[in-house]
Amino acid sequence: MNAAAALLALALLAPSAGAQAFGVSPQGSGLPGFAADPATATVSASTQSLLGIPMPLEGGPWVVGDVQFSGYKSLSLYILQNKVRARRGALFTASDVTVDLEALKGMPSVEKAEARLYGIPEQAAPENYRTIAVSTMMVRIVYRLTEKELTLPGLDRPAPEAAGPDASKVPPASLSGVVMTPTAYRGVNQYNTPGLGLDINAMYFIGRLYGKNSLSQHQTNFIDRLGVWNLSTDAKMQVQSEGDIRPAMAVGAQGIFTFRDSPQPAITQPNVTVNVSAKTTRALGETYVVATKKFWKARVSGGYAYGNAAERVALLTEFLSPQALQFNLGGTNPIEAKSKDTVFASVLFLPKPSYPLAIEVLRPNGMPLKPILFNFKIGYFLKMNFDISFLKFQGGWDMLGQFQFRYTHFPRTAPRGSAAAKAAGVR
Repeated sequence: MNAAAALLALALLAPSAGAQAFGVSPQGSGLPGFAADPATATVSASTQSLLGIPMPLEGGPWVVGDVQFSGYKSLSLYILQNKVRARRGALFTASDVTVDLEALKGMPSVEKAEARLYGIPEQAAPENYRTIAVSTMMVRIVYRLTEKELTLPGLDRPAPEAAGPDASKVPPASLSGVVMTPTAYRGVNQYNTPGLGLDINAMYFIGRLYGKNSLSQHQTNFIDRLGVWNLSTDAKMQVQSEGDIRPAMAVGAQGIFTFRDSPQPAITQPNVTVNVSAKTTRALGETYVVATKKFWKARVSGGYAYGNAAERVALLTEFLSPQALQFNLGGTNPIEAKSKDTVFASVLFLPKPSYPLAIEVLRPNGMPLKPILFNFKIGYFLKMNFDISFLKFQGGWDMLGQFQFRYTHFPRTAPRGSAAAKAAGVR
């Protein structure tokens, strides 16, 4: 009897002992009588189905198919996207992920940042990257953040409704254009996503602050009224997104309605009127191609426009008027300041998301006196929506004061009802 009982006990204990010998927990073995942990099974299935197949962060490179953020509360999604270099279609390595994590940890409100990598089975890597990338699938990078508690000793954390406006939630400035010239980006949240875009731009040249010339008896001019309005619509299609090497590219067209609310300034005694006559009203237009690339913190754009839109530059100084050109260049008839194409370039910085700092230059080709217009977007320093323009032409130059508003009608900053849309004021 004792021998039989010992054999029976050994047979019952053998499965558990064998499982432990191979480092497998009996609860996860799937044997009858041992149920798997339902929470672990649910999390694993959910992670794999929603995010993809978990992959190690070592090695690389991989082809990025999607970038996501989680765990952030007070920070804006726009700020986070601007902090990392990961972009769809870019080759990424473990060192690149480390650089992104360091950039996120450098934000004052971030306490901890970590990254997870998931393969996307339904998205295959492009053909030209398959010999370079370690995986034939594109990958999804998920950055998880832990924010710092910003409460003071003895004070409770204010409710979200009672808290004051967060600077990180202020709607960022549109990157689809600078002052008068476009960029290859579109909108705010989708600036590097190919597609259509539509902007409405209003610009008003208040007057001449100071100028010098050798074309008139009075060679110094200051505080002269201009009163020139430029109302324009800018429709574009981004045909190529920005990558590590390639720039973003877009083609588009601008329709411009320009008019004056005062006559051409007289150097001695300016005569101001608010009536708009047919002689001071013009409809202009152009088509363009532009490329934009981000270098460190600067977004550099360059492009070419075909059309007569650059003729609005001639309205900014009396020395480009037909009568002045006839007098200075000689001739029996007035000479029109005409131009059929323009080259332009710009450099844009974002010291704060809502306050861009930029400079742009326009050069109308074939126009008499060869004018060049520089627009400086410096309202960030002046704490107001007031900018400076510098017009250089043969025989003189003018420093002008102006202000400008750009409104992105499409695409919207974020989908309706989303947290990002509420932060940006979109309802």
